[in-house]
Amino acid sequence: MKKLYPIIFIFFTCTFLFSQTAIFGGIPGLVFRKNNVKDTILPTDTLTNKLMNFHLIHNPVPGAFFKKLDTGLNQPSLFIVSNKFGGTDKKIYGKIGSTIISSIGIYDFNDSLKINTTQASSKILAFTKNDTNHKINPIVFLNKRTDLSLLIPEILIFNNNLSTIEKQKVETYLSVKYGITINDISEKNYISSGNDIIWDSKKNKNYNFRITGIGRDDAFGLYQKQSVNSEDDHIVFSLGQVKPTNNQNLAALSQESFLLWGDNNQALTFKDVDLISSHPKRDMKRMWKAQVKNTGSLPIKTHVYFIITGLASSDEMRLRIFSNESNYQSDVSTDILGEKLNDSLYVFKDALWDVDHDGVDYFTFNLQDPQSNIFVQLTSTCTELGNGIVKISVPENIFPFTYSLKSITTNQMVINTTSGSSNPILFNNLAPDNYELSIHKQGQPDIIRTFDLEGIINQNIDQQYVWNGTPIELDLNTASYQYTLISPSGVSTHASPYLLTGQGSYQLNIKNKLGCEVSKTLSVLSQSDYDALQSNSLFKNITVSPNPSHDGNLTIKVELVAAKPLTVKIFNNLGVLIKQGQYNQATDFTIPMSIPAVVGYYNIKIFIPEEGKGVNFLIN
Repeated sequence: MKKLYPIIFIFFTCTFLFSQTAIFGGIPGLVFRKNNVKDTILPTDTLTNKLMNFHLIHNPVPGAFFKKLDTGLNQPSLFIVSNKFGGTDKKIYGKIGSTIISSIGIYDFNDSLKINTTQASSKILAFTKNDTNHKINPIVFLNKRTDLSLLIPEILIFNNNLSTIEKQKVETYLSVKYGITINDISEKNYISSGNDIIWDSKKNKNYNFRITGIGRDDAFGLYQKQSVNSEDDHIVFSLGQVKPTNNQNLAALSQESFLLWGDNNQALTFKDVDLISSHPKRDMKRMWKAQVKNTGSLPIKTHVYFIITGLASSDEMRLRIFSNESNYQSDVSTDILGEKLNDSLYVFKDALWDVDHDGVDYFTFNLQDPQSNIFVQLTSTCTELGNGIVKISVPENIFPFTYSLKSITTNQMVINTTSGSSNPILFNNLAPDNYELSIHKQGQPDIIRTFDLEGIINQNIDQQYVWNGTPIELDLNTASYQYTLISPSGVSTHASPYLLTGQGSYQLNIKNKLGCEVSKTLSVLSQSDYDALQSNSLFKNITVSPNPSHDGNLTIKVELVAAKPLTVKIFNNLGVLIKQGQYNQATDFTIPMSIPAVVGYYNIKIFIPEEGKGVNFLIN
């Protein structure tokens, strides 16, 4: 026991530990806080491997730390921030009461919280326990740090089980401060100390990835003026010019003002110009949604920095901000031309957020099409498109040329290189699919255009839904199509979220850029009515395993009452088709499939000629 005295002495001489029952951001019961984020830079300090959201993480004293708390901790709530959770390394960080903190999670005798990831990364862990062993003295013990790359900038311990809202407030404070997403694929709201929802997970459900923010919350001592997400350093927001550390940024933000953004988890690549889509330009596939709470009199103004490689030195990139859902669906944006700072870094200066005061903006990046002055147009009528007849006119000055056509879904060539002998280019009897047309003219870059003959018919929607008392939100591909949902009472919805709010028949009208429109009837039924319809189904059984999947591999098993041909389509959570397969007539199917291992929710649609079924699928 005598050997502990020097450790205790070291502990009490350290100024970064704070221990007393206190109110933290309006939340009572704080008994321990370790916080070693420095506000000043000394000549001996370095930012290398120590940057967590533009705070300088100063090396703590390299000894062990021990603190006997002055209050009972039978039901504590614990929050810990670290850059090394996950992986295969089972190093022990320390102990809170009888709870063990390790590099792969938090372990307790009666309860546990583990991080199931093969790669160590920054995490915020929230943990509540009920320690019935009253004989154990409540202690906080942190081992001597041997890994110089390990950062534990903040630990908070409360002496009671916090409510769900209180936990979300603390997690919000930590998330904005360190740029670490707390949502992952769960549905947690971000809540300020003043009880404002500054990120609504349900309303923003397609954008709950890499949630990051700037904001000011004086009750927590939070004043974050610049942020980058711990998972992804491609995008940085800053009030004015970004600085090496947050405290060096002298720009001002009004108290209780926040700007948070999350993305749709799509690739950081640019789409080819589309001939049918509502968003025909070369926008990035990844789209962001921003939620804004601004107590100031002027819009929040930021610089946006974006890192991307592989672009030509002459490429121009723009930041496109859509001020509301209607403008997004109509492709109406405010564009800011990027200034190229080096081979991979662009800055978009003085972006104004929430100018229309509705609390929401959308944004993405756009790459100017090098063939934007070459007028290629789809001239088929809607009836012709429905019959697989595609006519594409090209300028006379590109003759002579050759062209090829491939399926985007299967990546297979449909028409190999062919001489362009007529205008328009004519395709007959094309199957419903998503296509890429490449036009080749010697000595010039290829002209790439895409068009989708399938999406307007095969949407990620079911025809029948069961009413369980909560609104049902449709996952629709608003990037490519415009929608109108008409409720049983006749109320029309023209912008997301598209909600089925009760039993009855709804009409969903789907329109592409050319004005081609189809209508679908959606029925919301009681459980008994739904079960009665299912009793006549030709599907005997459907299983998808593993579900959830970690690597994107899955096996679909289908049993039918009678032999039928089968089609399988997999849609992401934005309603975009990412995989499909067609299978010959049978009664039993075992279908292995693989999709990119991108975390998120998916919907698997399984069709026979008479009916279709949907199964939810998760990658985590």
